[in-house]
Amino acid sequence: MPLYAAPNSVIAWGAETEKPDYDYTRGTVLRVFELEDGKSAAFTVVGSDGNVAARGMVSRQGGRYTAQVSEGALRDWALEVDGQRSPVQTEGASLSWTA
Repeated sequence: MPLYAAPNSVIAWGAETEKPDYDYTRGTVLRVFELEDGKSAAFTVVGSDGNVAARGMVSRQGGRYTAQVSEGALRDWALEVDGQRSPVQTEGASLSWTA
């Protein structure tokens, strides 16, 4: 199914493809779409119980992208921009990466 992502948006992409119920905060890839220089975009990861499991912002300064988790936590997560993926962040609330 095609998915349209608006410019200046972030979609949290889950790691599991075989079943619908899993830990959505593990292995998450934050896919960044056409984020303009100097802009930020919010993201939310909803848990299998329907509650917010993680929330934060991704910002861009030149070729540098910074993700900051402000609520909840992600494990083994990464950023993806134009098909390029950052190194996996095993723990921690922030990730900075130059695409």
